[in-house]
Amino acid sequence: MTRAPEDQTPVNRAEPQKHPAPRSLSGEEPIIWEALFRKFSHQGRSLQVQIRQMIVAAIEERRIPRNARMPSSRDLATLLGVARNTVVLAYQQLVDEGFLESRERSGYFIKGAASGRPKESVEIRADHPDDPNWAERFAMRPSTRRNIVKPREWLRYPYPFLYGQFDPGLFPTNDWRECARGALSVLEIHNWARDLVDGDDPELIDQL
Repeated sequence: MTRAPEDQTPVNRAEPQKHPAPRSLSGEEPIIWEALFRKFSHQGRSLQVQIRQMIVAAIEERRIPRNARMPSSRDLATLLGVARNTVVLAYQQLVDEGFLESRERSGYFIKGAASGRPKESVEIRADHPDDPNWAERFAMRPSTRRNIVKPREWLRYPYPFLYGQFDPGLFPTNDWRECARGALSVLEIHNWARDLVDGDDPELIDQL
């Protein structure tokens, strides 16, 4: 039995849409993602928090142009050495906050800074001649006070004695976490989220 020769005619297949690599604001060089995440660390803060903060900082400092495509969750996870789900959750949170937008079958793109954030301080001044000038009524301006000068490694000192600083090792982490977990339980939320009008919390009154 003779087999019919296979058709060698090339078939034109639709190739997936390709997106150019995100470029810098100057348009000359692609974004170096390794440089944007050079301070990423597997110790200390949450991995998701670090990813979100570094992306937000890069957006607000205009190191990433608007509409630039973010690396895929798999690529960024490989670059940072974290689980892919960690990057996915960080991206989703940034979408909720208005920094990224998800485009179907295309990935995540820079949307811009979250709306509603103040860009600069507002000068306090009277809008009407009869209105009080609150700027003249301030006894002091905290923003003009000199900050405490301390060594960068002040926490390594046995007794730093710096005003307003505390030893993180003495913080009641377990007790604080237990209180937060209890206050955020479903039952407790139903208790403290109710509108009591002019009523007070009886347990708070007992404590006072």
